[in-house]
Amino acid sequence: MSGTISKHIRIDEELWKRLEAAAGEEDMTANRLLAELAERWLETREWPQSEVQVRVARASLFAAQAIALDMIAAGRKTEVDQILEHVATIVPGVAPEPLAEGEAVSQRRDPDWEDS
Repeated sequence: MSGTISKHIRIDEELWKRLEAAAGEEDMTANRLLAELAERWLETREWPQSEVQVRVARASLFAAQAIALDMIAAGRKTEVDQILEHVATIVPGVAPEPLAEGEAVSQRRDPDWEDS
């Protein structure tokens, strides 16, 4: 890579193994993963979300889907679509897909939620 420098750090062997495993899942090197995490922290001053925060966010999405289904059943699908469009402008790539009429929340499957 052009414009890079070589630096050395000391790190616990077990932590390094965990980093290598996580980096492999993302198809990158452990060094690149560390650099990207450090860059993210420098930009936001926040660490990646904890598992509890992730679970709360998923539960919130489930509740939002249930509310959306009630709104659709009440003939307010246009409002639901407008809300989803607004959410997508605030958090691109995170907003749930619009619910099709008659689709139940239980028909949706989130493998990450089921594994946790």
